Amino acid sequence: MARDEMRILLGSAGCECTVASNLQQGLATMDQRKFDAIVLDSQPSSPQFTEMISRITESDPNLLKRLVLVTEEGKDSEIKDLAERHSLPRVQRKFLLQQLWGSLEPLFRPDAGLQNVTHAARLISDSLRGPLLAGVRASHDGSRKLLYASGNLTVGLLLEPEADSSRIALTGQILDSTKPDRRFEGVPVTLQGWKGPVARATAGEFGEFRFDFNFESIISLLIRFAETHSITILLPALERARRRTGGSF
Repeated sequence: MARDEMRILLGSAGCECTVASNLQQGLATMDQRKFDAIVLDSQPSSPQFTEMISRITESDPNLLKRLVLVTEEGKDSEIKDLAERHSLPRVQRKFLLQQLWGSLEPLFRPDAGLQNVTHAARLISDSLRGPLLAGVRASHDGSRKLLYASGNLTVGLLLEPEADSSRIALTGQILDSTKPDRRFEGVPVTLQGWKGPVARATAGEFGEFRFDFNFESIISLLIRFAETHSITILLPALERARRRTGGSF
């Protein structure tokens, strides 16, 4: 699940991702093609981690400067020491989706010269988890309310699964917390799934947009405000709507 979520998150930011499930596969893939950056899971033992670092240094020393390490807090001090020795940026596993693109994006700038900057919005409210923010109503009809933020921009989403169907309705609105009167008419919004773009829409005058799509467990949104400014939103894993059961009372 984490691999799928990372691939969709990075794909929505314009990256082409290749996933290797173990050290040997990763090394073989690196021998076959060149990469702009690497996200390395530190779960393997320290010797394996050391071998991977050594091979990266041998194949492309500059690539070591564009490596992000996924770690778990308080585990394996040897890996922590190696990461500090090589000045590798680290992302805690529990904050993976919130921090990953923010750690990767600056690494591209010096060499790749990316013109477009894509920020990953953070989830600040979910009607299925924890207390709701003031003004957000609870729902008992299977719908789900989400609120995301990126800088001064907020994006509110309402997910409404259709009963006895695989269809889902997604309604959203973009707002600027510092400029309540800001208009977003014409801003393109792309709904992306596992295989790529699913649907496209443009926001209305007040930032509203809507999608109706077939169920996919993992989806994301890409909102492009200008040639050099976009935000990506990775939604929590979705579940199919429960079928209604009939009966006599």
